[in-house]
Amino acid sequence: MEGAGRAAILTLGHLAHLTGVSSHFLRQVVERRRDPYHAFSISKRSPERGKRTISAPSAEMMSVQKWLLKRVLNPAIGHPNSFAYEPGRSIRQCAARHCGARWIVSLDLHDFFHSVDEKRVFQVFETLGYNRLVSFELSRICTRLIGRNIKPSNVRPETYSISAYVSENLGFLPQGAPTSGKLANLVAADLDERLLSLATEYRLVYTRYADDLFFSSSGDFDRAVAVRLIREIGDLVAVSGFEIHRKKTRVLTPGSRKQILGLLVDDLAGPRLTRRTRAQIEAHLRGVETFGVVAHREHRRFDSTWGFVAHVWGLLAFAASIEPDWARPARFRWENALSRDGWGSDVFRPDLYFVNSHLAERES
Repeated sequence: MEGAGRAAILTLGHLAHLTGVSSHFLRQVVERRRDPYHAFSISKRSPERGKRTISAPSAEMMSVQKWLLKRVLNPAIGHPNSFAYEPGRSIRQCAARHCGARWIVSLDLHDFFHSVDEKRVFQVFETLGYNRLVSFELSRICTRLIGRNIKPSNVRPETYSISAYVSENLGFLPQGAPTSGKLANLVAADLDERLLSLATEYRLVYTRYADDLFFSSSGDFDRAVAVRLIREIGDLVAVSGFEIHRKKTRVLTPGSRKQILGLLVDDLAGPRLTRRTRAQIEAHLRGVETFGVVAHREHRRFDSTWGFVAHVWGLLAFAASIEPDWARPARFRWENALSRDGWGSDVFRPDLYFVNSHLAERES
């Protein structure tokens, strides 16, 4: 967790002063008496894959978490083989590491954000140099009580003589908070180091993009080696406090179509958008242009109009990061279609809403 220039935070009141948010609000969040999130669902690519729940922070919480991300977390340099939620790193860079590979083994970490509880977040802030009380308070500000993941807490804040901080349950990183991605990366840094050592032993290239793990080979490799590798990866992941999503483990063999993070990587020239991604964006553009935002959202079975609009913005951001010449006119059409339907920049601004191209890319 190297890095310099992190802001000093002396107390919760000091954080309130630094961020311009009331200390009363922060105190209620830390005491778990206020849940400053709005949850909504984003439909996944196909109905059988279900839906993704996003916890969108309130304006006050968003302001505090963005400040913490910029002034506290981003100066901490993540593992070099981790490419999501790191300034200056991208999906394209991650995928490019595997371009031209003959074999690719891909695995998925199950429930990535919700595997990181407030105890592990507390350890991150303490390692960054904050005192135990501030580290505890920051861990509460960056986590949320999530119903299906609630488990008894053995964090004993009574040692701080603040009885209001006692809670029977642990919070977890909410998917949707600006701080969650970077915190998950810092927690997973030990896992990255273990997996990099394993990849080096097998003479493979290793990268991680959030919960997606990739190992590739351009040399000697076969299915028997792949089976042994996957077993060893699972052991290391478990030791690190995470879990492999077994149903999402894949082995791409020589001659097969190579795709990573929604990008084609079978060409040494670099990653490319898939036809499916282009077609998905085009379908959303035509649908909104023809029928309007709400009607098209209902037709495509998105629960939330805001979530749908955020999803398409994410798809466009993803496309622009890979093939900007193709994405530029698509974004122009999208902005015009939104504006004609009353969704101009005064109604919806993607820079003020949680739009993450990683979420869109995962559905590509």
